[in-house]
Amino acid sequence: MKFLTTTVVLFGLSILLSGCDKEERVTQVERPKSLTEHSKIFEKQVIKVTDSVYVATGFGLANSIMIEGDDGLIIVDTMESVEEAEQVLAAFRKISSKPVKAIIYTHNHADHVFGSTVFANASTNADEVKVYAHQSTQYYINRVANTLRPILTTRSMRMFGSHLNHQELVNAGIGPYLGVQKNSTLIPLSPTDTFANELSMTIAGVKIELVHAPGETEDQLFVWLPEQKVLLPGDNIYKTFPNLYTIRGTYYRDVTKWVASLDKMRKLAPEFLVPSHTLPIVGKVAVDDTLTVYRDAIQYVHDQTIRYMNKGLTIDKVVEKVHLPKHLANHPYLQEFYGTVEWSVRSIFTGYMGWFDGNSTTLQPLPRDEFNQNMAELVGGGKVLFSKLEQALAAKQYQWSLVLADMLMDSEFDAKAKSIKAIALRKMAEKETNPNARHYYFTQAMELEDEDFKPAIFPKPQAKFLAQLPVANIFKSMPASLIAEDTLDVNLVVEFYLKDIDEIFAINIRNGVAEVQNYSLGKADVKIETTAQVWKEIAAKTRSPLIAIASGELTISSGKLKLIEFLGYFDLPDFDN
Repeated sequence: MKFLTTTVVLFGLSILLSGCDKEERVTQVERPKSLTEHSKIFEKQVIKVTDSVYVATGFGLANSIMIEGDDGLIIVDTMESVEEAEQVLAAFRKISSKPVKAIIYTHNHADHVFGSTVFANASTNADEVKVYAHQSTQYYINRVANTLRPILTTRSMRMFGSHLNHQELVNAGIGPYLGVQKNSTLIPLSPTDTFANELSMTIAGVKIELVHAPGETEDQLFVWLPEQKVLLPGDNIYKTFPNLYTIRGTYYRDVTKWVASLDKMRKLAPEFLVPSHTLPIVGKVAVDDTLTVYRDAIQYVHDQTIRYMNKGLTIDKVVEKVHLPKHLANHPYLQEFYGTVEWSVRSIFTGYMGWFDGNSTTLQPLPRDEFNQNMAELVGGGKVLFSKLEQALAAKQYQWSLVLADMLMDSEFDAKAKSIKAIALRKMAEKETNPNARHYYFTQAMELEDEDFKPAIFPKPQAKFLAQLPVANIFKSMPASLIAEDTLDVNLVVEFYLKDIDEIFAINIRNGVAEVQNYSLGKADVKIETTAQVWKEIAAKTRSPLIAIASGELTISSGKLKLIEFLGYFDLPDFDN
């Protein structure tokens, strides 16, 4: 059985809870009425959409969908962990005991793929279960997981509120919560059958069409059941304004492609819409209305952003101009419980134009410390600026409080400024109806209140998981971890021979840059012989290089200290702290 080639950290995949007792912080925290009402759509249940189609909602961040065929089941999206998937499977088993014949991933996000082994094991032969996905799904997982794991995990934990208590976290906007805990099991299956544009097939007597439909992700697909007129749109629509940009960070989401994908769906005239988040919609008219309004909102934000960009407005001015008209802003599927219009405008602007907003003042801005010092001097010194900060907080000008607090960071008023900033963040969080922003505010307040608090905790990956990770991914991710300032005078070539796969990898650390090649660079200062698995475990810090040398699992031509010196040049992130 093959597994997805990635580490356990995409889209908050390693969202682990800290050792602190979250309930220790419980005080009366305001919960906006509209956000509380929104939670009602996340009831834990299995809904029969129509004959043979069932959707499990409320079991975690995403839905899992079961299609019952003549002699087996097809599962679309598999939850965010083995534990959540087991709950869903138990609920599905109350409806059907048929074996699972196939699994379909609508896209690469963690909450859709990491529980897949549970459903595969519900077959007569797990190794024969096919896993369908777009041909780029595995690429997009690997692209993020190996290079950007630390920052994406940190920001994902903030965004999903993984450290928050039950009063702070109301819901996650598109689901009740991200169901990944400290000891969650995350082992996804790798796709076995992929396609580029469209794929038609019959599984267990059910005719199924898969269509590439880029939107929230580039690898997104939708599932069409032509005989039942059932559409499974993945994450291209859910009951909240779409996340045209996510604050956890991602590459640009091309919203014009998103609109085009929704138009493909509308053309099919579906009678049932079963999203991978939030509740299904039944009825041709209701489905068409929702799809149309959704695509119109996306196009409106895109087009009006471009319009004002072309007038020469800077990004902040464009944000002030672009708002949904009333007929869109009031639609129940366009409330800002996940994405927001403002974040979307900023993403579209920078997606087209890059970071420079066109104003010469921002072309070469002052260093932040110099700017802060100048601002303090402008108002009469740091003491006066701090007084202004206290006044802003007392006046409930919380956003302005954040700005002033940042100006006092790293000054003699640093500790007091951080304390006030934390208070302002909590006050903003209580009023915030967008869960992503609410969670981010609360979590960053915690970081300011406790300097030892770390929002991201990386689990040590299991050996069987690392076994499925291509060793090339490990080598390719290393240059971005090079401590350049320590290697400006270094010129070192280290060559690895991985005897079990008969491959050579060479790394040349050269004056602050690490060049990686999948072949010999000729003369090597250090030659290492080991296996792919041993090296992956050393790089992941789950195995000591000294122990590997002592056991004979790794041999080195120039002495063991050379390897330790080499590893010391890289700022490889820990998994357990």
